[in-house]
Amino acid sequence: MFMGILFAVLTGVSWIWIGVVISYAAKHRLNIPYLQLFQTLIGITVSISLLAGMWLLRKAPPDISAQTKWITAVSMFGNGFLNYFMFLAMGAAMKRGPNGIIWSIVQAGLIFPFLMGILVFHVSPSVTRITGILLIVASVLLFGLGKEKKTGTDESRMQQKKTWYLFALLAMVLCGINQCCGNLPSYLNSGEQIGSVYRAFFAQTGTLGGWLSGGLAAGTLLRPKFAAGEVRKLLLFALSLNAVGLTASYLLFYNALDFLAKANAGSLGYPLVVSSCIVGFFLYSALILRENTGILQKAGFVLGIAGIVIICL
Repeated sequence: MFMGILFAVLTGVSWIWIGVVISYAAKHRLNIPYLQLFQTLIGITVSISLLAGMWLLRKAPPDISAQTKWITAVSMFGNGFLNYFMFLAMGAAMKRGPNGIIWSIVQAGLIFPFLMGILVFHVSPSVTRITGILLIVASVLLFGLGKEKKTGTDESRMQQKKTWYLFALLAMVLCGINQCCGNLPSYLNSGEQIGSVYRAFFAQTGTLGGWLSGGLAAGTLLRPKFAAGEVRKLLLFALSLNAVGLTASYLLFYNALDFLAKANAGSLGYPLVVSSCIVGFFLYSALILRENTGILQKAGFVLGIAGIVIICL
C-alpha cells in the first residue's frame, strides 16, 4: 500500500514538468505544435524499438481478441489526437492567464472518465463519487469567478479573462475526453492485458495525426518560423518530456496502479496522481511564477483537491 501511494505521488510530481514546459513555451512564444511533433517522433522511435525487442524475444502473447486489440488501437489513437489539441488550448490559456489556475482547471477533466464509468459501464454512483465530482465542478466555477491582477483597463481585463478561461475550459473538455479514450481499454474483455508500449505507440501516432491535421487546416504544414535558438530549446524540451514521461509510465505509474490494486485500493490511483500534480504545480506557480490569486480562486483550489480526496474514499 505504502509503495503504491509513494509511486502514485511521484508520478504526479513528475507530471508537473509537463505544465512547467507548456507554461514556459506559452510565455516565451515557442512553437508548441513543433514541440509536440519532436516529442512524438522521439516517443514513436522508443516505442517501435521496444516493440521490436519484444517481438524478437517472442514471448507467448496473451489470449486477446482481435476486436479488443482494434478498439484499443483506435481509442489510444484518439487519446493522442485529442491530447495534441489539448496542449494547444492549454498553451493558449497559459499565454493569457494564471498558469496555476489553468493547470487545475485542465486537470479537472478527470470527472469525464468518472462519468463515463458511471453512465456507460454502470460503475456504482456512490455518494462519495457524486460529492467529489460536484466539488470539482464547483472549483472550476470558482476559478472563473475569481478576480485578476489589476493590469490595464477593466474592459481589457475582463476580455483577457474571458479568453483564457474559455481556452482553459476547452482544454479541460479535451483532457476529459482524452482520458476517456485512454481508460476505455481497461473496460474491455482482457483489455487490461494489453501492454503499455502498445498503447503508448498508438497514442503517439494519434498525436502525430493531430499535428498533421492541425497543420493542414492552418496551412502551415512544414513551413515553420523559428526564432534563433528555438529549435534547440524545442528538442531539449521534447527529450526531457519523453525522459520524464516514459520513465514515469514504465517505472512508477503502472506499478503504482498494480500495488494499489493488490491492496484493494485501486481507485486511489488516478486521484492520487492528479491531486499531487495539481498541488505541486499550484505551488510552482505561486513560488516561482509569483502569480497572484484571489480568495475565490484559492477556495476553488481547496474545493478541487477536496473533491479528488473524497473520490478516493
